[in-house]
Formats: sequence, C-alpha cells, structure tokens
Amino acid sequence: MTQVAPTLVGERVVLRAPRASDIAARQELGWHRQIERGYGSSRLDGPATTEEAAQWYRTITEDLPAASSWVIEVDGALAGITNLHHLSAQDRNAMFAIGMLSPGFIGRGYGVQSTRLVLRHAFTTLALHRLWLRVLSDNTRAIRSYESCGFVHEGTQRESCLIDGTWLDDHFYGLLDREYVATASSL
Repeated sequence: MTQVAPTLVGERVVLRAPRASDIAARQELGWHRQIERGYGSSRLDGPATTEEAAQWYRTITEDLPAASSWVIEVDGALAGITNLHHLSAQDRNAMFAIGMLSPGFIGRGYGVQSTRLVLRHAFTTLALHRLWLRVLSDNTRAIRSYESCGFVHEGTQRESCLIDGTWLDDHFYGLLDREYVATASSL
C-alpha cells in the first residue's frame, strides 16, 4: 500500500496530501509568468486547461513520492506544493522543492512557514542528514527565503537554464541536520 504524506500544520498553512479536488483548484489558479519563470519555464500568463490541471495533478501524485509530497493550503485554498524527492535512505538525504501557484500567495510568509514544517519533518521524523535544493540565480526572493531557513549556498551550475533567450545559473543550497538544529533553536 502506498504511504501518504502526513498532514503538517502550521499557524497559517496546512500541508496535506494531494486530493482529486485539487485539479479544479489548480485550473482556477491558472498560469502566472512570474511564477513559471522561477520553475525555469517561459510560459505566459493565462488560464490552465482541464488537461493541464490534470497533468499537474498526475505529476504531483504519480511522479513524486506520495509519502513526502504535500499541497500547501491557506485558509482552505490551494496555495502551492512542496515535496522531498530523490530520497536516499542509505545517505539519509533528499532534494527539497517548493512552489506557490499564484502571486497572491507570494511574499506573505507562507513559503517560509511551509519550508520550516517540511524541514522539521525531514530532520526529526525522517531523521535525514541532509537536504539540498536548486534555485535559479535571479530568484532572489526564493534565495532569501531558503537562507532564512538555514540553507547554505554550496555551488553554482553556470548557464544551466535558458529562459527567453537568456542563460541563467542554478545555485545549489544545502542544509545539514546539525545546522537545522542550530537554526531551529534560534527561530
């Protein structure tokens, strides 16, 4: 039987397993160039089709590990997604990813709170040793968010993403369990 991610509850967000009703909610949110660019996409602003929303749902439910994939919910509304993937039980590490789905949810602290909930789960419940992530070099808002949660810049993959005819670098960040303990105690 497939495990489902545990529900993680914060003051302003709830992280829960995806459910079929998220398809309609995702379609309603549509696409936002500013957000899609952060994912390395050149997609323009516009509505999402039923098939695009269904494909999004298939990706988060079939392509990602169910036990560590969450929908970010704010006041009962779909706000974003977060997950741990490339999980290595032997090396006790995983890649962290997060993304809000509408500009109305950006810059309000939902991403930071969601990140902290996943970090606590990863380092305490799952007993991971290391989390890592990649972020486009010009995504300064996300970089500030990751750094505020304790992630440390580890390196740069130069000109790894072509968006609208411009090459951008990917920055790699990591967080070790002992760094998480030190950061979590200061929050």
